[in-house]
Amino acid sequence: MALLLSLAIGRFASGYGIPRVTVYLLVGLFLGPNIGLAWVEPGGILAKFMLGADTEVPLRVLQELGVGFILFSIGAAFRFPIFREVGPRVLGISASEIGLTSVLVGGAVYLATGDWRLGVIAPALAVASAPSATLVTLREVEAEGPTSRCLMLCVGHNNLVALLAYPVLASLAFGIGGAGSATLSALIALVGGGVIGFAAAVWLESITGRRELVLLGILVVLGTLGIAHGGEIGGTGLGMLACFAAGLAIANGSPHSGELFRYLENTVYPIYVLFFIAAGRDLHLDALAQGGLLAVLFIAARTVGKIYGSRIGMRLTGLTDSLPRSLGSGLLCQAGIALGLVASLEQIAPAETLHLRHVVVASVVIFELIGPFLVRHVVVRAGEVTLANLLPHAEARGKEALRWVYLEFRRNLGLLKDSSDGSNKRTVEHAMRRRPRFVSESLSFERVLKALGETGADLLPVLDHDAYFKGVISYEEVKNTLYDPFLRGLVIAEDLTSSVDDALGPDASLAKALEVLDRHRVQSWPVVKDRQLLGIVRRTDIYAMMRRR
Repeated sequence: MALLLSLAIGRFASGYGIPRVTVYLLVGLFLGPNIGLAWVEPGGILAKFMLGADTEVPLRVLQELGVGFILFSIGAAFRFPIFREVGPRVLGISASEIGLTSVLVGGAVYLATGDWRLGVIAPALAVASAPSATLVTLREVEAEGPTSRCLMLCVGHNNLVALLAYPVLASLAFGIGGAGSATLSALIALVGGGVIGFAAAVWLESITGRRELVLLGILVVLGTLGIAHGGEIGGTGLGMLACFAAGLAIANGSPHSGELFRYLENTVYPIYVLFFIAAGRDLHLDALAQGGLLAVLFIAARTVGKIYGSRIGMRLTGLTDSLPRSLGSGLLCQAGIALGLVASLEQIAPAETLHLRHVVVASVVIFELIGPFLVRHVVVRAGEVTLANLLPHAEARGKEALRWVYLEFRRNLGLLKDSSDGSNKRTVEHAMRRRPRFVSESLSFERVLKALGETGADLLPVLDHDAYFKGVISYEEVKNTLYDPFLRGLVIAEDLTSSVDDALGPDASLAKALEVLDRHRVQSWPVVKDRQLLGIVRRTDIYAMMRRR
């Protein structure tokens, strides 16, 4: 029932800009014990369709599997070429955001409770971001660009810091457990996951079939989580650290890792859906009242710290022109890791941390419901989502749906010939990527080569000193220069630029775009209007749009 409602309502809500993640959470909430079972007759027919006590154990298992697969995918975002390009500056943004959030949350909790121990441990709970909601929301709108990469890197860094800092802060605050041994366990989990990922990358070189790639990916996640639990280090989320390290190792160790992660994501998506349904089932709305003033201060301090800490970090690292000011709001999602840490705290000091649990649960309720909206807003405002992914899909319903099925049966029986009515009015503007990577005409050859390698594209747009479109640099044009050390020191981007006489305008049809791509034998092409570079259109995006009705 939960999957049925998630599919039906999710399709409907996406047409109104509502993230599917939010729909899945609400489905779990309204079918769960906190709302759904409160108004149906116990033991009745309707109760059998609710997420009652008998679903708690299997959903908990699915939650852990879901987080494992999500952390595995987050690790893949830490590819060294991307990290060399933006990583150090992104770490500066993340460090600023973590520092300000920790100071504000720790101070707010101490002022509200007067207990310095809670003020010390609270920052670890506030810093952690929800990788699940962030990743799935970005995948839903197919966001791609510097803002999306920055969000993924910051989320990964936030959770690494939270998991590594938690045992140290817990030891300082409550004097229970060795901070050194806990930190050592975390490092062992990271190294162990990296070793598993490295072994999988070696094995990946001999695997080509899609089914085998998916099987290997599932094996890595299940094996990593199993080994972590076997070593009794999975209780505080360290098994997820190992999954993160395994994903990082595979992404950087094998040229075929992109196929593995793409196929695996499509395969395990139902687990993602059940993960959010289970998270919604566990949401307790009464925690908003139980948290009281402390919850309000915690949520407010975390929000201010994330948003303004990111802005300060962008200013210090010089990224204010390339990233949106609202970047920090995309880091507000909060869920499993924070709840796991506070559950671990209850085992250490149950009486002292009771109020803190209500606070964290209230924070999770708020940020899990609004967080996906904010992530979507950030990447849309950054121009990293194609217009087609924001438009409601044209779907057949009722009699129209029956007509399509009837026509398809007739076509497959040979009673109807294929025809095209030319009703698709979508243009290049709907399919183009609005934040393309480009280079200046004065850029050195080495920097041009670095840009080509980092983007993985077959061409780069070139802008002159006045930011007008001048032409493109194709890898086919520069590959012969690679082997001439004398030319490498003399050539700049302007020398490699080819003028474009048939640049596509935003109003060009998709058929026209495919014709241009075929003529030049490339996979992407610039979209230009009045000498201004508007974006890049890719063959894969055109095909994806043409498959939609």
